[in-house]
Amino acid sequence: RIEAKLEKMAVEDTLRAIRLSQIVYLLVDAQAPLEKQDIQIADLVIREGRVLVIAINKWDTVADRQEKLDEVKGILKNSLAQIADIPCVTLSALREQNLDRLMDAGIEAYKIWNKRVSTGKLNRWLEHKTSQYPPPLVSNRPNRLRFMSQINTRPPTFAVWVSKPDDLPDTYKRYLINALRQDYGLHGVPIRLMLRK
Repeated sequence: RIEAKLEKMAVEDTLRAIRLSQIVYLLVDAQAPLEKQDIQIADLVIREGRVLVIAINKWDTVADRQEKLDEVKGILKNSLAQIADIPCVTLSALREQNLDRLMDAGIEAYKIWNKRVSTGKLNRWLEHKTSQYPPPLVSNRPNRLRFMSQINTRPPTFAVWVSKPDDLPDTYKRYLINALRQDYGLHGVPIRLMLRK
């Protein structure tokens, strides 16, 4: 009973901290990295649109470091596929190793989170991407993507004006988000894409 109450308070405190923060450092143990609860917290951070940095503690106790790092990156790739290249920093709090790298990773991700792309560049980019891979037809007519603008930062939020927004499939939205991430260096941060008529 007490444990349940304490756990409930801890969860509420975590949720409140995520809502109020800009950068979230998710500290995980190197011996058991990214368990189910960690993945759920990371997913919540992403859905809230916050910067996420994974900090892997007790790195000095790991024998095969490359194998462990590959394991963590594999878990991230499978469980949080919506964001590629989430920054991971290995550290040892006990020995005070790599703590400066932890701060640097957060600051770098924060800069990306605040990045702004001009409307002119975005519209030329959109024209190029839709000519490369046009959106699917709707009732044998093209579903035109007419205009694009970045309407917000923190996280980078883009609006696209579409002829028929309800008929644009999720796969095409993912194509646009992944292309934005790749072409404008928006790695490791959430991107929001809104469709407007």
